Amino acid sequence: MKYFLFTICILCITIPQDVSARKLKPISNIDFVRELYVKVNKTPPALVSKKKHEEIIRRRLKCYETTFQYSERIEKCNLQYNNEIVNQARKAIISSPQIGLFVRNLVMCPIMYNLCSGKTNNNRERCIQFERQCIDYTLDKYWRDEPHRIILNKK
Repeated sequence: MKYFLFTICILCITIPQDVSARKLKPISNIDFVRELYVKVNKTPPALVSKKKHEEIIRRRLKCYETTFQYSERIEKCNLQYNNEIVNQARKAIISSPQIGLFVRNLVMCPIMYNLCSGKTNNNRERCIQFERQCIDYTLDKYWRDEPHRIILNKK
């Protein structure tokens, strides 16, 4: 036992103790959110599933009005929202989705609604449309395989 402890002590003394601290960057998603906001803003609101998406968004907002704790909103309102969007997309879109990436990024759409509220002085209808644009952007990217939109110029 003495030799074992002696060996451990020698090892501790001879092992270089040159462990320097690294500069850690703070974890922030602000750049990701900014980029997403710009991309969503450039996404034209689709007419396909417009009514269904608006109904789902309104149900989420109504749920938020009666649910005040953040954890409950996530567990109840957002889970219901995500499930409804996924179920609606499964019915309306015939393609092979990247479902994991879709759901992971769909959680950003209520955040886009909140950002819109701050920029438009709580213009509810404009922000519902903006959240719809976020849903469309997310569907395009992870479910519809980024279709090319044809935009006709009127002259």
